[in-house]
Amino acid sequence: LAKLGNASSVPAGGAVWPTAIYWAMVQVGTPPQSFPAAIDSGSGDLDIGAVGCVGCVTTPPNRGYDHSASSSSKPVAPYTFKNTYETCDLKHPTKPCSISGKLYQDQVSMAGFGPVAVTVGAIENQDSNFDQFAEIDGVVGFTSGGGADVFASLVAKGACDNVWAICMHEGSHSNGTLTLGGVDSRLAAGPVRYVDDSASGFHTVNVQTITLNGTASSASTSVPVHKRAILDTGTNILLLPDPLLKTFGDAMCKDSSLASCDDLWNNKCVALTDAQIDAYPPLSLQLDSTSLEMSARDYLLFGSPLASSADQVCLGIRSGGDLFIIGDTTMRHYYLVFDLAQGKIGWADVNKGPGGCGSIEEGEAV
Repeated sequence: LAKLGNASSVPAGGAVWPTAIYWAMVQVGTPPQSFPAAIDSGSGDLDIGAVGCVGCVTTPPNRGYDHSASSSSKPVAPYTFKNTYETCDLKHPTKPCSISGKLYQDQVSMAGFGPVAVTVGAIENQDSNFDQFAEIDGVVGFTSGGGADVFASLVAKGACDNVWAICMHEGSHSNGTLTLGGVDSRLAAGPVRYVDDSASGFHTVNVQTITLNGTASSASTSVPVHKRAILDTGTNILLLPDPLLKTFGDAMCKDSSLASCDDLWNNKCVALTDAQIDAYPPLSLQLDSTSLEMSARDYLLFGSPLASSADQVCLGIRSGGDLFIIGDTTMRHYYLVFDLAQGKIGWADVNKGPGGCGSIEEGEAV
């Protein structure tokens, strides 16, 4: 792909289940080859599966990176790497998973921008519990700002502006859309509402309260939070710190009309009818100047690996230990804008119509 202008939107694959990530293609090497990589706002490296990787998946669109087949590849210090992640084991969200291998510098392009010289981690070993890499091997991080950060390297070269965005919706072409270098108005169904981003290691927003909105059998209840939450596109569900998790679960299950509420909050998966699911309250996460909405079907999820049968739902609100992480189930109603130049995060209702999120062809200019 040639450079397409100030910004470019490209298709993203993935889902909340079973991949538990959203991914896009990255071009690596000379001549360039395309590799799928998870879009991760919670890390900062580019890592892709290497030829002969132990534990990596090899089915298309995956392929093994062969450094010897690229004329622009060379080993780079410290020559080896090992990266450890949380929220990668879908049955145990805080259990770590690791990848390791060798480091090379190579030419990398993404969304039609580049190439730029980037440090590439060639994965040679992958833990067996790395469920998020069971279908797609590789990750492209957007947080470090260093030489392993593809987007930061493109910005430093002047290839595009320091803004990127993502939406997650199954359209006519893909399951989402990634934008580099600006805001694609086609993907938003209304104005972008901005809040401050602390960007202190991770992109975070200040959550004032979480409200259980009223239902036919209960009034609205607001749970005070006053904490900063990490925005992690590499986490599929909502993770709450343990004290907040208990407070919020107790508040929800005070409504005795909610079927199997205590079981769900004790991490049991249960069979519920559509009516029983829809009786659960919608949620609102109040940020400084906007709120993020979740319906019952955003946190009562079919398809979890914890379920013992297809008719069971599992609670998509889990323990983050000490961490508060807003993941994909909250983000997927929005076109989420990371304006790194201005230090702010934007939220717009996602355009789910024709020509909107998931309906953008490869390499369309904004």
